[in-house]
Amino acid sequence: MAPQKTYSRSDQIGEEGQRFVALNVTRLGHIWHDRRIDHGVDGSIELVDPVVRSVSNVHLMVQNKTTEGRFAAETATSFHFLLKAVDIAYWRGGSNRVIVVCSRPSTGEIWWAPVERAKPPAPGRKSWRLDFDKDSDRLDENSVGRLVSWATEGTPGGAVSGRRRRAETLQTNLLRIKELPREVFFGPTWKPSPRELGPALRKRGYRRSDWIIRGGVVYSFARPERDGLGDFLDDGYETIDTTEWAESKDLDTLSMFADLLRQALRDQEHRQLWFHPTKRLFVFRGPQDNRNAVRVKVKPNKPGRTVFQRYFKDDERTEFKDCRHYAAAIHFVRTDEGWVAEINPTYYFTFDGYRELPWGEDRVKGMKKIEKNPAVRGLVQFWAEYLGRPPELGDPYRPLLFSNLVTLGVDTGIDDRDWQATVGGTGDRVTDSGQQELWS
Repeated sequence: MAPQKTYSRSDQIGEEGQRFVALNVTRLGHIWHDRRIDHGVDGSIELVDPVVRSVSNVHLMVQNKTTEGRFAAETATSFHFLLKAVDIAYWRGGSNRVIVVCSRPSTGEIWWAPVERAKPPAPGRKSWRLDFDKDSDRLDENSVGRLVSWATEGTPGGAVSGRRRRAETLQTNLLRIKELPREVFFGPTWKPSPRELGPALRKRGYRRSDWIIRGGVVYSFARPERDGLGDFLDDGYETIDTTEWAESKDLDTLSMFADLLRQALRDQEHRQLWFHPTKRLFVFRGPQDNRNAVRVKVKPNKPGRTVFQRYFKDDERTEFKDCRHYAAAIHFVRTDEGWVAEINPTYYFTFDGYRELPWGEDRVKGMKKIEKNPAVRGLVQFWAEYLGRPPELGDPYRPLLFSNLVTLGVDTGIDDRDWQATVGGTGDRVTDSGQQELWS
């Protein structure tokens, strides 16, 4: 009998895997291109913007590995795949990024991992090893955004993103002001500049800052009789309705109003916050005693946060290193929601709770590097709750009353996990002890 050509089971599994990958890529909204000649790349994925459906001309090379059994060292959570050094050199030598896709069509399972994540051979071995996490590396709608973000990183114009059409509520850093003082009091002063009026008030024992001076006229939300301001007016004072400033179309008037709001906030929070005039920051004060930490409660049923922390050079805690203060740049702006306080949380470092640390900016940069979105969001929420805390947790005299953060509804969103690093594996996460400080 004449010999016959055969279609082996191995050929069939390879073909099933190729079709399976193509089907999954298509279902996820991207374009699969087969390769007619295979030199270590079975096909490519052309990325498509999932919202506007524009084709990007950004291609991701794919090497497909298929099995109907089990992968090497496969467990319920992971497995690995061994790669030849010649393939690694070929993939890394090109201009396109390459992923390895491992699939098992018989069970409907498919995973992906970037070649950059492959680990060099162990001593005495020749093969590179690419580890897969069976949860986070699954090729599905939950990971495709992360794949797209990684694949397009550094491409001109950010050709495509991992965004999707889905309803989301975004929390902004804009804190609503629910109540403003009703009147602005103003009158000419014989101390026509802040450098003159401020020291004169302090000399008489009045440490107030809820006023501004423009053109020799002093303005305040508080009646001038309060705490001695009236003693420095020439011919009494007049009043105007606050809404005239708050709703003005004149930019100079709006700027004056924003400055007066900042000064009013300085005054009502002066017991716990001080204002850094150069950095334009509100900073939590250090303790008057020898405490190493200060916690502030914002709600009666919450433990609060550590807004001041002293650090030491030695385990015996005998020599100070520096002190970290919670701080925030708070600007007042007018929006469609009315006047709001824009909160940008940060940190401020001192030697001892008072003297500024010259290399404090480097310490701030270090903190920022380890912050993730939940930490920043938590800080914004803390400041919002602090400024809007109930009367029993603050000064009863507060001309500015705050409510809640402005939220926005959108129909396009990005999964936060899409921003996590893909190269290095899901296990390589920052564990710097400073991360805990963000939540203290």
